[in-house]
Formats: sequence, structure tokens, C-alpha cells
Amino acid sequence: MGTKSGSRVDRVSVAEADSGERVDRLLAHKLGISRSHVRALLASGAVTIGGSAPDPDRRVQAGEEVVVVWDGPGILATPYPIPILYEDEQVVVVDKPRGLAVHPVGPRRGVTVVSALLARGPLAPGAPGRPGVVHRLDVATTGALVLARTESARTSLVSQFQARTVVKEYLAVVEGELDVDGGTIEGRVERDDARPWRMKLGGMGKDARTEFTVLRRNQGRSLLLVRPHTGRTHQIRLHLAAIGHPVVGDPAYGKRGEALLLHAWRLGFRHPATGAWMEFEAPPPPEFLPWLGGPNSTPQR
Repeated sequence: MGTKSGSRVDRVSVAEADSGERVDRLLAHKLGISRSHVRALLASGAVTIGGSAPDPDRRVQAGEEVVVVWDGPGILATPYPIPILYEDEQVVVVDKPRGLAVHPVGPRRGVTVVSALLARGPLAPGAPGRPGVVHRLDVATTGALVLARTESARTSLVSQFQARTVVKEYLAVVEGELDVDGGTIEGRVERDDARPWRMKLGGMGKDARTEFTVLRRNQGRSLLLVRPHTGRTHQIRLHLAAIGHPVVGDPAYGKRGEALLLHAWRLGFRHPATGAWMEFEAPPPPEFLPWLGGPNSTPQR
């Protein structure tokens, strides 16, 4: 059985000088976060005044206390043997297993990367239901994932991802033997309104760029080293499908029936506290071993 997480609760006392201020503006100022972040917390029910969830424009009064439960309602700290690649007081890097969601999605509950790590210690405040989360991997994707344990670490990592200085390298087995040794795919990514579980390439979407190198070809398939230069939802899967080489086992953009062969192999970033460059490699899962030559082999970049 899991226990309700208590990684962080902030209590903001309203002073005379703040009386009459909107609660969303007050929290943004006092907690040092964006108004949109505060509104997300308010919408999730993570903020209360006198036990009740206020509207964003609710005016606070001197003497009141605003309570913020960062983990959001319904998140359980659930012990789970998730592989740890690195851990300290600022960050934790995991090797995410196949089938494990990074954070709760919609009404579904159960073990996630977040709930497993909360059982080991606190995670940084984040969007409702997503403490510590600074980037994500799809449920069926395996590999290296970093989460923040402190607010300062989260701020640093988010900035690094936004500046595109984080190194991300994936292994992907795709359908078909490519007739080029590498290339770059560019195409804006947006939600497919007709099929909301998918993304699509569109002129109004966010810019996305994916670089790939062919490592090996065999029996109608190819092993690729993929470097996404942006981090859009389903970016790698969508881009590879767009050039006619969907990832093996991709139920949204390719064919069902096999495990999705997409693995976040290598992750590099600067440590939020020390500034030291850090790189981590997540061992590829067994489905990749026939392509790599054995359990101790690593891709040649």
C-alpha cells in the first residue's frame, strides 16, 4: 500500500501589506513561480484558504493563511524498484522501464516514476501531479530520465532544456533499410484534433528538429542513433514515420504487435549546483541486444 506523499507543503501568511491582493498574484510573488504555474495549482485543488479551494481572483485578507500542497491531490508515494543511474540531493537520474508512466495521467492512478521516487525522498515543486518533472518519456519508451529534487535544480534543468544545451541520444529500430547514412528531419508538431492521442505535422505547430545516423541495417530494418534537438511530444516517433520509417512496435504511427524499440540511451546536462558536466548511459533493454552484439555492447557514435 502506498502512503500519501508529503514532500512539501508551503504556508503563506497574508500580511497587512498584502491584504486585498489576488491570490494568484500573491503566490506568484511569494513563491517565485509563474502566474500560469499558480493557476495550474489552483485548478488542481492544491491551494486552499481556510480549507476551501479559492478562485484565482479571490482577494486575500490580512491574517489568512494560504496553503499550497505541491504534490497535488491523489499522488501516492509507492515503493517500486526503479533503476537509479545517479542520485544526490539535487537531482535523480533513472533508467525508466517500459510501461511505466512518468507521472499520473488523467484519472488513472498507480505506480509512476514520480510515485516511486517520492517513496525515496522529496521532489521539487512542479505542475500539479508532476513534482520534479522537467522532461518526459512516453510510457512505452525506456531509458535515461532526470528529475529535480529541489526548486533550484528544477529551475536550472528547465533552463537547460529550453536553451537546448541538454544532450539527448536515443536508439531506435525502424521499419525498412534506409538508403542514406544519416540526415535531419524538420517539421512542426501539433496535436491531431481528429485523433487526440496522436500528433501530426502541421504549419501551425511548434518547430521540431530531429537528427539521425544509421548504425546498422539488417533484414528489412535499421538501427538508428537519434538526436532530437527539440523536445516535442512524440517528436522522434512522428518524424521517423513521416520519412517512411516508423519505429518498430509503434501503435500510433506504425504497426502494433511488438515492443516499441525506442530507448533514451544517453543524457547529458550540467549539474544544477556545481555546474559540472554530467553524462549518463542507460543500458539498452533486451530487445536491442540482437542489434548491439551482446549484453555488454554499446552503440558506436
